[in-house]
Amino acid sequence: MSDSADRRTLLETVGTIARDRLAPRAAWYDRDAKNPTESWRDLAGEGLLASAIPRAYGGLGLDMPTYVEVIRLTAKGCANTAMTLHMHSTVMRFIDALGTEHQKRRYFEEVVKHGRLFGSWGSEPAVSLSRSLLMETTVREDAGGFVVDGVKHFCTMALGASYYMVWCAVDGHSDMSKALLQALVPANALGIATDGKWDTLGMRGTYSPSVTFTNVRIGRDATLGPPGTALQLGILESFSLGYAAVYLGISEASLEYAIDYVKKRVVKPDNIAVAQDPTVQRHIGDLVLHLDAAKLVLTDSAARWENADLTTRGDLANRAKVLATEVALEVTSKAIQVVGGRGAYRDFPLERAFRDVRTATLMPPTMDRMTETIGKTALGLAEGMFRISGGPGT
Repeated sequence: MSDSADRRTLLETVGTIARDRLAPRAAWYDRDAKNPTESWRDLAGEGLLASAIPRAYGGLGLDMPTYVEVIRLTAKGCANTAMTLHMHSTVMRFIDALGTEHQKRRYFEEVVKHGRLFGSWGSEPAVSLSRSLLMETTVREDAGGFVVDGVKHFCTMALGASYYMVWCAVDGHSDMSKALLQALVPANALGIATDGKWDTLGMRGTYSPSVTFTNVRIGRDATLGPPGTALQLGILESFSLGYAAVYLGISEASLEYAIDYVKKRVVKPDNIAVAQDPTVQRHIGDLVLHLDAAKLVLTDSAARWENADLTTRGDLANRAKVLATEVALEVTSKAIQVVGGRGAYRDFPLERAFRDVRTATLMPPTMDRMTETIGKTALGLAEGMFRISGGPGT
C-alpha cells in the first residue's frame, strides 16, 4: 500500500476498531482463556485478515511498514487479537512465497472470501527453539498424500483456526536445513487431539494448548515448497518483527492509560492532580523517551525490510524485538507503579497488560540469543537468528 491517503485511512480504521470494538472485549478473552472469535470477525469484516495477501489474490498487500503499524494499533486494543493476527499473516507470507499457484488461489480465497484463519505451530515440548531450530514432529509420504505424527506445544488458535501450518521434519532426516517442511493441516483432520490445558499468566486469549498428531493424513498438495526452503526466505525472521509491534502496542496503551489517570486523579490534602508530582513527571518522561526510541527502531527495521537479505533481516528483527521487549517490560511495570494500588486491580487494564507482556516476551528467540546474534553481526561473525539443527555451525 503506497498511497499515503489510503494508508492513513486504513490505519485510522484499525485504530478505531481497536479502541471501540477490540479493547472492550480484551478482558473477557483474558478471563475465560478463549480465542478472540468476535474480534477476528471484526478484522475479517475490514479485510485485515488479508493484510499479507497480495492484491492480485484479493488481499491488502501491505508493505512491511504499514503491516507493523496495523499490528501495533491492533495490540493497543487487544494484545491477543494482534498476536493471532500476526501469526496468521505470517502463514500467508509463507504460502505466498512457497505455494503453488493452485495453493495460493485455494488458501487465499479461504481468507479473503470466508474469513478463515491459519495458525502456525512450531514449538515442541522437548525442543528449545532459542537454542536450535529442531522439529521432532514428522511428515512422511504415503499413498496419495502425507502423514503427520508428533506433539506440538503452544498451539495458538487451537480449536479456532481453520488450518494449521505445522512445522515438521521429513521422516528419517534430522538436518533441518534439508528436512524442514511445513504442512497445512485442516482443523477437522482425523487424528488431532488436544489436552485443552491453557491456564497461563498472560496472553490467555491466544488459547495455545498442546496438540498431538497421530497418523494425521493430508493431501499431496498440502505441503509448502521443497524441504528446507522455508528457512531461506527471511519470513521466519518476520515473526520477531511482528512480536515487537505487539509489545509496543501494549506499552503505548499502558502509558496512555497511566498518563490519563494521573492527570485526572486528584489527591488530598493538596487537592492537586497526581500529574503535578515531579517524581511522577520523571517516571512518565523516562517511559516516553524509551518507548519513542523502541518505536523508531521498529519503524526503521520495517522500512529497510524489503531490500534486506536474510542475515540483515535477522539483525533488523533482533534489534527491534530486543528493544521492544526491554521497553515493554519497563513501561507496563512502571505504569502500575505510577497509578498506584489501583493499577493492580483487574478492573483496570494495566495488570493485564503487564501479564501479557511478561508472557509474550518469552517468544523465541530469547533476549540472550538475540543480543548474542546482534553482537556477532557487529563483529563480522554473521549468524542467522536461529541455529539450524544439523546444519552449519551446529
